Amino acid sequence: MIKPLLITALSFSALVPGTNEDFSSGRVVTPSESCEIPHMAFQGGESLTYKVYYNWGTLWLSGGEVYFKLTEESFKGIPVLHASGEAISYKSFDWFFKVRDKADTYMNKQTLQSYKFSRDVYEGGYTFYRSYDWDREKNIIYSYQDNHKGKKETKTIYNADPCGVDLLSTFYWIRTIDYSGLKKGDKVPVKMAIDDAQYDMYVRYDGKEVYETKLGKFNCVKLKPLLQEGKVFKEGEGMTIWVTDDQNRIPVRIESDLRVGRITCDLKSYGGNKFPFTSKVN
Repeated sequence: MIKPLLITALSFSALVPGTNEDFSSGRVVTPSESCEIPHMAFQGGESLTYKVYYNWGTLWLSGGEVYFKLTEESFKGIPVLHASGEAISYKSFDWFFKVRDKADTYMNKQTLQSYKFSRDVYEGGYTFYRSYDWDREKNIIYSYQDNHKGKKETKTIYNADPCGVDLLSTFYWIRTIDYSGLKKGDKVPVKMAIDDAQYDMYVRYDGKEVYETKLGKFNCVKLKPLLQEGKVFKEGEGMTIWVTDDQNRIPVRIESDLRVGRITCDLKSYGGNKFPFTSKVN
C-alpha cells in the first residue's frame, strides 16, 4: 500500500490514473499558444509539506510525507524556478516498503516551460533514474534512463509540445490556471511528458466548496485532473484536488481512489507563500 501511496502523492496530477470520465462533456478551454501563465501563484522560497494516508473504510494508516520546495536559481545562464519534490516513507514503515523518491525540475520563470527534469527512485529495493532534457528551439526531449544495475537507455521524443509539462511541473502548472471565468465541468488541456511519450491531460473545474482538513476549513476550488483512459494507467480510478480559493492556490487536500481504498494527502505545513493566506475560514 505504501508504494502507490507515495508515488501517487509525489506528483499529484501527473500520476493520475486514466479515468472512466466522459471526455465528450464539458467545454474545453484552450490555453494561450504563447505558453503565457495567467497567474503566477508562487515564488522562490515556498515550501509545502503533506502527510500521506491510506484509507479503507474506518481504517486510516499514515505512511509518509511529501515535500515540495521552490528556489530561484540560474540554469545555463537562464533565471529559473527550481522545484524539488521528495517522498519519504516513515521509518516505522520502512521495514514493509521503504520509499525515498526525489524529483527535480528547472522551469522558466515566466512560462514554467521545463529545461530539465529528473527523478531518482528507491522503492522497496527497486531503483530507477530518469531525466528529460528539452531542446526548446527544436521542440525535442532527450530522455535518459538508468536502473542503477548497468542498464541504461536513451530515447528522443520529437515534436514536443512547447507548452507541455513534466511529472513535477504539473503540480505548479495547475496552480496558474485562471479559474475565475470557468463554469463547472470546463476542462483545461495540456500535454504531459511521462514514460518517454506525451499524453493529453485535462484539468476539470468542479466548482467551489468549503473543505475541512486538520489545518482547518478552507474556501477551495475543486479540481479533477484527467488522463485519457487506456493509454498508461488503469481505468476506473481518479483523483480530486482542493486548492485554496485565494491567490496562492495551494492544494490543501488530494484524494486518489484505488481499487481498494483511497489515498489522501493533507497539507501539514506551508511557508514562503507569495500572497496572504486568505482562504482559511478558521
